[in-house]
Amino acid sequence: MHYTTKKLDGRYVYRDYFAYCLAFSINMSGQHGPIAFNDALKWFTDNYGWSAEVRQWHKIKQWSLGHAKLGLPIAIGLANQTSEYCNPHWSWTNGQNDLRIYLASDLELAFFQLRHPVDQKRQ
Repeated sequence: MHYTTKKLDGRYVYRDYFAYCLAFSINMSGQHGPIAFNDALKWFTDNYGWSAEVRQWHKIKQWSLGHAKLGLPIAIGLANQTSEYCNPHWSWTNGQNDLRIYLASDLELAFFQLRHPVDQKRQ
């Protein structure tokens, strides 16, 4: 499987929630980017459970946190429901120019890399 690992820093919007992203090619070239990306999505879903797409994940999380700060009763009920959508371990995006999987910490990265080491060979 071919992907690149990026440590999230100040340039990344989701750095407050995730430490890394795995980037896959959008092209069906020799490394079959979309296939590898979907294989990785399936692996994360099988191992960590489903997660919302990162833009939706972020909006849900921000809304929930904002309402919780206000002490609104609706936030109490939604706090439990938010965990169904905002998996604390991972999220993903299927952008026009990139395919990414966001990871919360070194643990998720190491677990994935044990099963799917980076294939550096060009096919």
